[in-house]
Amino acid sequence: MKLFKLILLVAVFLLIHDVVYSQSIIYKAVFYSEKEIPSDILKSYKNFQGDSSTIQNQLKLLVNDLLSEGYLAASIDSTRFSSNNVYVDLYVGSKYHWSKLDFSNLEFELIEELNLKKKKFDIVNLNEFQKLKNEILSFYENSGYPFVSVSTDPFEIDDSVFKATLVVNKGDFYVIDSLIIKGEAKISSNYLKRVLQIEHGMPFNQKRINDIDKKINDLRFLSEIKPAEIEFRDESVDLYLYLQNKKANIFNGIIGFLPENEETGKLLITGELNLGLVNSFGRGEEIFLNWEKMESSTQKLDVGFMYPYLLRTNLGLDSDFGLYKKDSTYLSLNAGLGLRLFLSYDDYIKGYYRYKSSVRIGDDENISSSMNYADVKSNLFGASYNLSELDYRYNPRKGIELNLFAGAGFKNIIDAKNIIDSLNLNADNKTLEVEAGLDLDLYFPIYNNFVFHFGNVTRYLDQFADNNKDVVFFENELYRFGGAGSLRGFDESIFLASIYSLQNIEIRYLFEQNSAFYVFWNGAYYYKNVLQDVTEDFPWGFGIGLDFETKAGIFSLSYALGKQFDNPFEIQTAKIHFGYVSRF
Repeated sequence: MKLFKLILLVAVFLLIHDVVYSQSIIYKAVFYSEKEIPSDILKSYKNFQGDSSTIQNQLKLLVNDLLSEGYLAASIDSTRFSSNNVYVDLYVGSKYHWSKLDFSNLEFELIEELNLKKKKFDIVNLNEFQKLKNEILSFYENSGYPFVSVSTDPFEIDDSVFKATLVVNKGDFYVIDSLIIKGEAKISSNYLKRVLQIEHGMPFNQKRINDIDKKINDLRFLSEIKPAEIEFRDESVDLYLYLQNKKANIFNGIIGFLPENEETGKLLITGELNLGLVNSFGRGEEIFLNWEKMESSTQKLDVGFMYPYLLRTNLGLDSDFGLYKKDSTYLSLNAGLGLRLFLSYDDYIKGYYRYKSSVRIGDDENISSSMNYADVKSNLFGASYNLSELDYRYNPRKGIELNLFAGAGFKNIIDAKNIIDSLNLNADNKTLEVEAGLDLDLYFPIYNNFVFHFGNVTRYLDQFADNNKDVVFFENELYRFGGAGSLRGFDESIFLASIYSLQNIEIRYLFEQNSAFYVFWNGAYYYKNVLQDVTEDFPWGFGIGLDFETKAGIFSLSYALGKQFDNPFEIQTAKIHFGYVSRF
């Protein structure tokens, strides 16, 4: 028995050795063929050299190329390996051509849609011919004919010349009647019809039905219990969707620890609260609230609302309100109203109106005498475009998110004590204000679970007056950025600018669906121009971070170092941020 096992092991070893050895040998192909191989095909292969598996793969590609060029009988009859060569018996055969491919029986709309009048069919390529038939099938399947068929009648072969007439049997015409929702999901059928682009009475459309699974999965608050089903009636179709609710409402908070306060000697704790509610009333609406406390007496509040598909149209309404209080210096308000035209679920164009105002508060003489603050208000009108194509919203591996906006309007300086008389302003203190912005996030898979993420946030604010008139910015009307949500490694909203562009680069390792470890670099160019302070700089920072999902939610932790001007890195100024996200 032991002797038998020993013999078996030796035999297996020799077999493996022979296989490995044979694959390590570099062979050169030598062809035998009844006719010369077309040089334009053969030249794309570099002397047919490689190990045995490489040779076999190259031969398969060679035969496919011959078939594509009209050599319909091409085949490899045999291969024989010697010490350094592989001898290949290749049958090329005749090259087949179309004598006539007749489209006269096809409808005019189909000929125009597929541009058949301009297409040339000379060499017989069965793959291209099958592709043409599939295009015809898709045209009718998406135009109300789910049981269409395509045939060639007659089909004639004379020597190496083909002749055929394409014939389409459309079958019965069907329209979509009802969209029936099964399951626990609380959702308006009108909302789903708009998202799926399916309407009562529209012709049967196979493509839109095939897209249902993806579009449902793209919704943040719904998932499928099982795939959609179709029920055919006499001349109509009922579509059944089996849906359940998905956790999409978001609650998260962040706590930040800043270095000791010079006045109190205590560690300063900052905070942030985010609440997002989706589909609370079954209409696909969204409500959000954001509160931040950056310093002991500085706070920020943003609230917003979006309602899609008004009056069974592709129009949606959104509104937002923002408040920012800078200790006892100033109070800024920001309110907007927008009308969206949905191109798809997450893609839309929007026209908007925005009102902005900022007033000084308190009786501090330094503030009153400062030329960097004033009471101002603006009324702006603009447009924006939003695109979202991510494979998974919360922890994407690939895709893009893009938002572009631009607007213009008038700004009024209501009160600028101590500087109005010194400025050469318009008689009514009015200037033309222009704003524009870009938000971009790109995700690329690198290797296995490694993902590259690039983000950019750019803001531009400018103003214009009549010739020979002065234009000025004040600190209380500038953009604010910095901190965990924008430029990590710095205090929250520490930077003020009329122009800035922020870049964020991350290498992310996704070890679970909603968990990731990452290293990052972020930097920003910004320009600040007020009467008593002109600043231009490129602050940047780097660090590491972790998002970790538990049953209670997703916890986030990041550590970052920042650098600006010519200051060196200092460990004691590093920023540590804790975050928490809970979906319910």
